Amino acid sequence: MVVASLEVSTTSAKCILYSGEGESSGVLAEASRRYCPDVADGPTQDPVGMVDCALDVLRQMVQAAEARGHRIEAIGLTGTWHSMLPLDGERKPLGRIMTWADLSGAEHAAAQRRDEGMVRRFYHTTGCMVHAMYPAWKWHYVRSSRPELAERARFIASQTEFLFESLTGQAAVSRSLASGTGLFNIHTLDWDEWVLQLVGLRREQLAPLVEGTHWAPLLPEMAEQVGLPAGLPVTVGCADGAMNQLAIGGLAGGAMSMSVGTSGALRVTHTEPRIPDTPSTWCYYLLHGRRLAGAAVNNATNCVDWFLSTTGAAELTPEVYDRYSEAVAGVDGRRAPIFMPFLFGERCPGWNENRSGGFVGLRSTHGTYDMYYAVLEGILFNMRQCYDILVQVGDWPERVLVSGGITNSEPWMQLAADVMGRELLVTGTANESTVGGALVALMVAQGDSACEGINQQVDCIQRRSAAVKRYVPRTGADAVIGPRYQRYLELYAMHQ
Repeated sequence: MVVASLEVSTTSAKCILYSGEGESSGVLAEASRRYCPDVADGPTQDPVGMVDCALDVLRQMVQAAEARGHRIEAIGLTGTWHSMLPLDGERKPLGRIMTWADLSGAEHAAAQRRDEGMVRRFYHTTGCMVHAMYPAWKWHYVRSSRPELAERARFIASQTEFLFESLTGQAAVSRSLASGTGLFNIHTLDWDEWVLQLVGLRREQLAPLVEGTHWAPLLPEMAEQVGLPAGLPVTVGCADGAMNQLAIGGLAGGAMSMSVGTSGALRVTHTEPRIPDTPSTWCYYLLHGRRLAGAAVNNATNCVDWFLSTTGAAELTPEVYDRYSEAVAGVDGRRAPIFMPFLFGERCPGWNENRSGGFVGLRSTHGTYDMYYAVLEGILFNMRQCYDILVQVGDWPERVLVSGGITNSEPWMQLAADVMGRELLVTGTANESTVGGALVALMVAQGDSACEGINQQVDCIQRRSAAVKRYVPRTGADAVIGPRYQRYLELYAMHQ
């Protein structure tokens, strides 16, 4: 059985053709298309342009399936958490999608955080923080700063909801995506009435909540555009982070996913909400009653790119990354400066959009590679902070599987193992979130409402790609890393 999995992200649309045929299951073909600047600028996206890009890569996979003699049985959707799109009474967009990167309401959210009682109740109800990233607070800000838009908005949707509705003509939202809005009660798995009143929304402005395996038939006009039969099942769409966790075999728990790309994230599955007493990490919904305890950081390879561009790299080519990566292996970490990696504000654990970053202890004796080492290390220190909190509220994960741009650098992966103080695994499976969307599509196509179908597929994935590479902490690494990490924590506490 073959399905297509279509993912829309912050910067691109991508699609894979995925076979679910037992031991031979896997990705058969893939396509991606980066959004042009007028479609996506980071904080916002043009909804129609986003859908057009998605249709383009889907069309490519339809052609790939035909060339291989396969028939696509279902389409799985995946998208980003934390986006918001106001719609008018006819469910037409009122402007652009506000992505997670839209922090225009940062000062507004910071003012709301002065009410500590409200913050704690909101956090322990939703698993989300009072932060400009979340749609709950995007909407709260829109109501105060753009009342004319708030008045015209009859409905509130998201990036993935708009794609699903464009393909099927139906309005619905998965609990997976809804759990990242700040409007969703992570305990009852329903929209929360207290939160809705708090931010000024009504239940009827939001789409009906459904499980991630919910689907609707592909519209005839959309089917004609991409070359598929009308009525083909299209899944409602789950969040990319949730699908990443699913694809690494994390549905049953025991596995932590660690992704380090433009931003970074850590995620681990539980059967009930796991929320620290002090607001720090987050808790969202995965699938079939499972919750995801996790943390996200704003600063990862975006800091790397900033440093290389700032220090004179005319073009960020693979050769540039390789040269700096190789040089890092020769840096004496004991004498390097400390880097506070908050150039793009902060999510976890402090949720301070206005936190800034920079080098501490920088001297004239330091060179470019010393600073580059510090940048890589500082990103990992922020992730180690989050890891420690997740372990405190949950269980020590049996394995940590790493994905993202970090896996392209052997020295950075080794440094990650040293900083995290544990073994890290790289499976070699690319586009885990898109694969997760394919697994949900297979469940729909096979009529499997339980988890067995997904678990069988994950077992096949893991047998083929398990532990392509293993990284363990080097002997004596803690003697170097330990004092530097403590210094980082002191600096972090000093600059709230």
